[in-house]
This record gives sequence, C-alpha cells and structure tokens, in this order.
Amino acid sequence: MADRQPYLNGNFYGPAVPPPTKTHRGRRILCTILKVVIGLIVVVGILFLILGLVYRPEKLEFDVSSAKLTEFNMTANQLFYKLAFNVTIRNPNKRYRVYYDTNEMAILYKNQRLRTYWLPEFFQDTKTTAVLSPDDIIGQRQMFLTHDEIVEYNAEKAAALYSIDVKFFFRLRMKSGEVVLKLRPKVYCGLKVPLSNGPNSVFFFPNTACDFSF
Repeated sequence: MADRQPYLNGNFYGPAVPPPTKTHRGRRILCTILKVVIGLIVVVGILFLILGLVYRPEKLEFDVSSAKLTEFNMTANQLFYKLAFNVTIRNPNKRYRVYYDTNEMAILYKNQRLRTYWLPEFFQDTKTTAVLSPDDIIGQRQMFLTHDEIVEYNAEKAAALYSIDVKFFFRLRMKSGEVVLKLRPKVYCGLKVPLSNGPNSVFFFPNTACDFSF
C-alpha cells in the first residue's frame, strides 16, 4: 500500500536537535558571572563582620569621682560660682590606645553655659585609668531663668544642693596596630553638688557615672 511507513534500519531518534544559539550561551555566562559576584559579596561581608566583631572598641568609662562647690549665689540675675571636680577616665580596651586630640569641656546650669574650657591633649594606654583635674572653675554669668527655673533654683538654694551639668566634646583617635578609628564622642555628667558651707556639706559626694556616646 502506498501509505505504508518505510522500514527504518536502526534506532530512530527524531530530527536532530539544533545547536544552542548565542543568546542562550550569553545568558549562561551572565548567570555564572552573577553567581560569582554574589559569592564574593557574601564572603567580603562575612570578613567585614568578623573584623568588626574583633576590632570593635569598647566604650570609654567616665566618672566624676569628686566635686566641691564653694560658691553658688545669684544676685540680680548674676550667678557667681566656684566649682572644682575630678573626672576619671577608664580605657577598658585591650587592643586600642586612645589619643585625645581636641578636648572641650562645658559647665552648664539650667541648660545655660557658665564656662567653656579647652583641655590639653593627652594619651591613654590600653587598660589604664586617667584623671582629669581641671583648675577651679570660677566666674560669674548673667542668667535669664524662666519662672519654673527660678522655683527650682530657690529649692536648690534652700537645700544647698545644686544640679550642675558637665559636658565633654572630644575629637580622638583609637589605634590598634594599623587600625585607626577617628571618633567624636560626647560625654554628659549630671551632678548633684552640695555647697561646701551649706547644710548638705557633711554628705560625701557620690561617685557619679557619666553617659558616653560615640
């Protein structure tokens, strides 16, 4: 019969598969490159994470260990004051040495600056404690207090116990071998200082921890 299929000698696999086009090859190459790039990014990220954990510095510890207020009196909006205190700085890091390049200290009362001081540069080794002993802070300042702040001042005057703030603004370097971190931390110390000739002068000034933030 004319419509019979011809006899096939051997296996028949159908028509030949055409070779891959250049477009398919280009996609495979692009996918391979993307996989390699993503793998490198992941590896580099893991390395940075490990280095960050190893070289992450611990916060410096600031405490006001002593404070003495021998004058604090307001007359006709003029505040007369005389203050002295010591600040201890602990470097708990076993890797990082600290270089204090710029050291600004501000004394405030009711959020108004009484004085600004610039302290000398200094160096602190690992696992050591340094002591800052500024000269006596003496002066006068014109104050403009709100009604509520005047009420607070009168209450402090009656108790002879005053709320005085000390702030530090540093530019420092923390060095560990070839690793150098340049930081601008801020330190806030909220003090309750008794007047030396007042009724609370018999009380010992407690060691006061300060807030440290990078």
